[in-house]
Formats: sequence, structure tokens, C-alpha cells
Amino acid sequence: MAAIAAAGQDSEAEVTVVSSDRLSYRRPGIPALIAGHVTGPEGASIFSEKIRGRYNINAICPAEATDINTAGRTVSITSGQKQEKLAYDAVVIATGGHPLIPKIAGADKKGVCTFTTYEGAAEIVEAARSASCAVVIGAGFIALEIAEALMQKALEVYFNVRSRILRRLLEPELSEFLSAKFEQQGLKMLTGEAISEIGGKERVEYVVHKGKRIATGLVVMGTGVKPNVRLAEKCGIELGSTGAIKVDNSLETSVKGIYAAGDCAESPDLDTGKFVYSPVGSTGAAAGKIAGANAAGAELQTDGFVRAQADHILGYEIFSVGHSTTTAKDVGLEVAVHDLSAGEAVRSGGTGGLFEAAKILTDAEDRIVGAQLIAKKYGSQFACQLYSAVLDNEAREEFLARFNSPRRKFGEALLCAAKSSIVVESIGESKALTLTDDSDA
Repeated sequence: MAAIAAAGQDSEAEVTVVSSDRLSYRRPGIPALIAGHVTGPEGASIFSEKIRGRYNINAICPAEATDINTAGRTVSITSGQKQEKLAYDAVVIATGGHPLIPKIAGADKKGVCTFTTYEGAAEIVEAARSASCAVVIGAGFIALEIAEALMQKALEVYFNVRSRILRRLLEPELSEFLSAKFEQQGLKMLTGEAISEIGGKERVEYVVHKGKRIATGLVVMGTGVKPNVRLAEKCGIELGSTGAIKVDNSLETSVKGIYAAGDCAESPDLDTGKFVYSPVGSTGAAAGKIAGANAAGAELQTDGFVRAQADHILGYEIFSVGHSTTTAKDVGLEVAVHDLSAGEAVRSGGTGGLFEAAKILTDAEDRIVGAQLIAKKYGSQFACQLYSAVLDNEAREEFLARFNSPRRKFGEALLCAAKSSIVVESIGESKALTLTDDSDA
């Protein structure tokens, strides 16, 4: 995203991407690799060679940027046995994050896997061939997607979460609702305490939860990421209080001419202006566009980003936009939580279906700063309205009057989505969605 924004800003610029991956692919598409919907990273590819060629973007991959000489304005890269230096006018660091591995005895055994890369996904697929049971440790969307993918492979799957699933995305009541529904479908929930031990000789043979042994040949760690800041630290770039790269509202770091975006960097929260660590793909893509354009001479500023996440897990559409009570507390924002229901006007308006549960969160002025919704189908009709309400910081009373209007039908909802900057990605059984730029739409 940063490279295309840079090339779009200055068509004469020489834009080079250095990546440790041999081709660019969507990391959120990794569950599709595990489920077998796609068989390799090519199936989850993004920004093809054709698109890069259109923008005259040069890709050096696989390769690693090992150092940035900020005085001499060069980047040192290593590709196989070859080492070279690239001169630069500006740099965007988008090095992502590393898997966050909890301190559990035995976590270094064979059969303990992560899934932030294709190689990690391939290891899970191989381990699943001989395993009859898997334990997934995590709380977020991707961990739940991995659990579902393994269930589709006919494995018995346990899901361990110390507190509750989707804690940063949903209110407790909605988390509990989904936990109960998922368990009814065969996902065995291990809650209230973390796995205390991963046992076995060289390979995983069992885990211990609340003193009880559970036999398993596969453990998948989905416990989040920590920012990959090694390159930034090496060249003296300042880190923020979160441990991620510190940036300003133009996404520039403490070193002039060097920008950062994505899971390696902080980003401003739209409601409070505070800089937070939000390793979410939509936020990273939006930040990347600003960082790339500014690296090529633009002077863009952002007031902040709104987190927007959606997924479809075990038959349930789940949407979370803006703040939850958990994330609001992190930035010192006081919120009130309100149940949301589709009124009689909506029911008679031909929306085609109702949602299972929904909540909206408001600030001290009763303006909407967060929304959450669970549906079995047609959830996007409601979710795009919630997204707009959060993005516009709409007054709750005004939103409810509009939300319950029969005039707010599917066609209007689609128009709303078309005008917004949100991109919803989904993975079907046939293929992973390939993201393209506007000119390919």
C-alpha cells in the first residue's frame, strides 16, 4: 500500500520494495491455506507483478534490509549471498510484527506452531496430517479461524483463552454468547486459565489446563504479535511507550525522511488522538497509504484511525468497529454501553433478516464511538450503518432514528459502503480474495 501510494504521488519516483517473502500475499489469508481453500501463497497473493509493473515498482525479494545509514541515506540489504546498498530520499518501514509466544513450559517443542507466515501455516498443515487433536491458544479472530480450519480437517479442537474470546473486540455478554454457540458446534473451550505446561519428549504429547492433561499432537499459538522494531532500533529511531515505532500524524518517525506503518508502528486513535498499538490490517493499510504518499512528497496528516474488523466464524458474522470497553479504557475514554435492537420499522422494511445481538458504545456526549454486531446472515446491511455512525461520531438519538427507518434498506446500505474507505475481505471455499487497486475494480 505504501509503495503504490508513493508511486501514485510521484510517477517519476523510483519505488523499491524489499521483502523477506518471495512474493506478496495476504497474511490474513493464512487460515485459508490451513483449511485447504488455497494451496500456496500464490492463492492469497496481493498486488501482483502486473500491478507493480503498472506503477513501475521494483521488488527485491526474498531479501532483508539489515541497516539504514541515516547520515549517508542508504539502506543495506542482503539477498542470499549478495549484499548491496540502496540510496534513498525517503524510507517507509513496514516490518510488521513477530508472534508473541507466552512463557509456557515446553513451548519450544516440535508441534508448537505459529501462523504469521506461510511457512508457519505449512508447518501446521503438516502436523495436522498425523494429529487427531489440536489445541489453539489465543483470543482473536485469526486464532478462531485456525480452530475452525482444523475442525474442518476432522480434528478434535480445544480452544484455550485465559479470560474470554475476542476480549478487545466485543463486550463480555457477546463474547459469552459466541463461546456458547461455538461449543455447541464442537469447539471445546478451555477458559479461565492459561495452559500451564506443554508436555512430551521432543514433540508435543499433551497440554495441562487447570491440572488436567489433554492429549494432543499439535499446539497453535495465536496469542498476538509484538512489533518488529529491530531495524528501527538499529538506526536510532525512537520507540513509543507501547514498544512500537513512534510516529507523528504524518506517520514520520523521529528521523526525518523515515516513515513507519503497520504492525511495527504506533498509530493515532481517532477519538482521543492518543497514539496506540493497533495491529489490525485495515489500520495498517490506511497508515501505509499516508506514509507512502508522504515519502514521495505529499504533506498528508491524519487525525486518527478507526479500527474496523469483520469475520465469519462457525456460521456467525461478527463485526466490531471503533472502541470496545477494553480499548476505551486503554486510552482513558469513558464510555457507556447500550443494547441495540432492530425496531419494528426495520422488521417491516424488508431487510431480509435480523441480527443475533448488537451493542453501541457512546462517549460522555452520547456520541457513538464503538459498535459490535453478531448475525447469521445479512449482517453487513447493519454493519455498514454502524461503521458510518462510529466514523462520523454520530449522536446516538439521531442514529437510532435513522437506523430504525424503513427507508434505510439494502440499496442505501450498499451506497453507504461504496462511499466509505472500508475494505471488507473474505475468504470463500474456492479462493482467497485478491485485493486490487481502484483502477482494477
